[in-house]
Formats: sequence, structure tokens, C-alpha cells
Amino acid sequence: MGRGRYPKSDVSRERILAAATELFATRGYAGAGVDRVAEDSGIAKTAIYYHFGNKEGLLAAVLERAATQWIDGIQQASRQADDPLGRLERALAGMRAMLEERPWIYKLFQILTLEVAEEKPEIRATLQGILRRARMAITDGLRESLGVDVPDADGVAGAILAFLDGVALGVQIEPENVSLDQVFTDLRRITSFMVAIRLNPELAEMFDHPPDRLPPLGRVGGAKESTDAHRDDADR
Repeated sequence: MGRGRYPKSDVSRERILAAATELFATRGYAGAGVDRVAEDSGIAKTAIYYHFGNKEGLLAAVLERAATQWIDGIQQASRQADDPLGRLERALAGMRAMLEERPWIYKLFQILTLEVAEEKPEIRATLQGILRRARMAITDGLRESLGVDVPDADGVAGAILAFLDGVALGVQIEPENVSLDQVFTDLRRITSFMVAIRLNPELAEMFDHPPDRLPPLGRVGGAKESTDAHRDDADR
């Protein structure tokens, strides 16, 4: 059958991608058959093959579409503030919005990583490319907001993404025990700390060798009072 029979309509392509995304995110790769995608989208099965070649091509397109929505959302949010702290706050707000409004994006990546990444090198390569784009978006955001290159910014970006991946998993498994307010407060603190120790080697050194450099837990800011109290006890 000639390929010219199915015009590459943007509308039909989007309908296919929307249906396939829902199926991949809820049923996984094995459970999302092309027949079901055709049924849910209302588009002929032959047209799906025309647009995407095969099921793997459809999955790759779904992943790229999800990644674009995810990464663009983070970038657009961070650009709405001018100062460095404001950019960080807005970027984290964008990440949170994606987690709250489109949790299927994280679920899609997690399911497909576990189910098919090892068996299908082309899908693994697609996922690797998405991770590189996400890390680049974060490192570019750090550079733009601070006006300097952060050493090992890629490591900071990787830690942020790993944190989000764990949070997304927790939201799926036990949402009643996940406070997104606390989670993103912690993420802001962690991100600020990671950037600070990379820009200030002396600070990093202090935290790398803490026993004789930091006050005991619970006595931060009260080290002098604690020392005075011990002296009083000794005098008695």
C-alpha cells in the first residue's frame, strides 16, 4: 500500500500520540498494543505505521513529546524571574507543577526504563538523550541565573533529577505520606547547598571534615553558651 494514501496530518498524529501516551503510562510497553492505540485514538492502524514506522518508533515519539513538555515547562518557569534566587524558585515551581499536573510523565519514564530500556537499545538511547537534555536545561539555568559556570553543574543537575525521580515514585506508591511543600523546600535547600560548596571550596572542605570543624548537632549558634555551661559544671 502506498505511503501517499495517508497524509501526515498534525491532528491525527497528535491524537495517536495522546492515546499512546495514556496507554504506555498505564499499561506499559507490552500492554499497549497498536490495535488498542488505533481504537483509542480513532485513527486507522495502518496510519499509525505510516506516521511512526513501528511500535518502537511510536514509543520513541511519545517519549520525545513528553520530554519536550517536561523540559520546556521547567525552562519557561525559570525565565519568569530576574534574580538568581527567584529563578531557582520558579524552576522548582515548574518541576512541582509538572509533578502535580502531569505525573504520568515521570511514571512513563520509570515504567519504560524498567520494562524495555535493556531489551531495546534504541529506546535506551532515546531515554539517555532525554536525560542529557534535562541536565543541560538545569545547568543552563544555573549559568544564566548566577552569571558564572558552576563547577560540576552536571552533577548538581543529576542529583536534582534523581531526587525528583524518587519523589515521583513516592507519590505513586504512598501519596498520603508525601508533602510536596516539604519536599520542594528540601530540594531548594539541597540545590542551594550543592551550588554553594562548588563555588566555595573552603566550605566544601569544612563539610568534608566535620568532626572538629562543626558544633555538635542541636548546638548550632549556641556553641559558646554550651561551652560556658560545661565550664560552670567543672567549677562546681
